[in-house]
Amino acid sequence: MKKQVTLFPQDAVKIIAELDLTETEKTAAQIKATVETHCELLEVAGSIRRQKSKVHDIDFVVVAKSDTEWQRINDKLKQLKAKPNCSGNSLIKAFVPRENGLFQVDFYRAKPSTFGILLLVRTGSAEHNMWLAGCAISKGMRIKYSEGLIKDGVAIAGETEQGVFEALGLPYPLPSEREIVESKPVWMRLQN
Repeated sequence: MKKQVTLFPQDAVKIIAELDLTETEKTAAQIKATVETHCELLEVAGSIRRQKSKVHDIDFVVVAKSDTEWQRINDKLKQLKAKPNCSGNSLIKAFVPRENGLFQVDFYRAKPSTFGILLLVRTGSAEHNMWLAGCAISKGMRIKYSEGLIKDGVAIAGETEQGVFEALGLPYPLPSEREIVESKPVWMRLQN
């Protein structure tokens, strides 16, 4: 989290490195309620979705209704007194005010055809994503968050997370089970 801290002068504002799950769920719900009218699809991802006790940022995966509506998400964040960090065609990063400083929120833009794959990747964990990518490669496929699950150069899944797991011949695990312990996904260990 050192990069975040250097974005603003230390004496001007405090960047919060982590918050408890309950507090971030409340903040995410408030943000979601503020921006959802601009979205066809909007889901919380990351460690909130995996129900981790400590959260380092709030991640959303979004299918905006249009380019204009995507930009309006930025406007809504400003109404919440968020400090913009970066804004582009596929990513919005900002810092939202909390009682004791600013906390990072990220919006990742998907298309309807890539919503599931982007939600899967942005939910994580990073180790689970690496394991899943290795599994895909072992079956002659690749995971590309901007396209989907690719086989022979064609996206065969990506609209839903469940579709990606099915195309890989795997059961669909709960987000909270998407961690790696002793080189194996938790959800595989639970099946034994």
